[in-house]
Amino acid sequence: MPEPTTTDNKERDSEEEDTLSAVDNDPSGELPPDDLAPGEQREMSEQSGMFVLRPESATAVKGKDVSFVAKVDSKAMLRKPSMKWLKGKWCDLGSKAGKHLAFKETYDRNTKIYTYEMSIIKVVDADAGNYRCEVTSKDKVDSCFFDITVEGRPRL
Repeated sequence: MPEPTTTDNKERDSEEEDTLSAVDNDPSGELPPDDLAPGEQREMSEQSGMFVLRPESATAVKGKDVSFVAKVDSKAMLRKPSMKWLKGKWCDLGSKAGKHLAFKETYDRNTKIYTYEMSIIKVVDADAGNYRCEVTSKDKVDSCFFDITVEGRPRL
């Protein structure tokens, strides 16, 4: 009875390495689409992210107001996306709207872009920290992180 033939694992591994090294040694010098050059940030496209504009980290002056804006493209969405503003990992800021926090939401029918804004009124030291905004639409979720640092009032 003849023995069944098997592929040697070492032989299979070397074939995979040859395929990988062929990609790594691209003579054109261009990176494959999924690789980024050192220090380069990934651009979010309609396929990989929903944000058109993400809030950026900021330094706020104690006693002054500061605002953060996020824009979401809804062209590929059937329903309105929902936005959550969070401090740290879990603290939902939506329930804390009032004298100190204000939230605003607008929609541009022409571009189908939702604009979400969070304003902190009269910044205090406790406002410093890590923040996150999270947008959800049906089965898609995207989030981004930003930091707030607080400085004392400038001397005149």
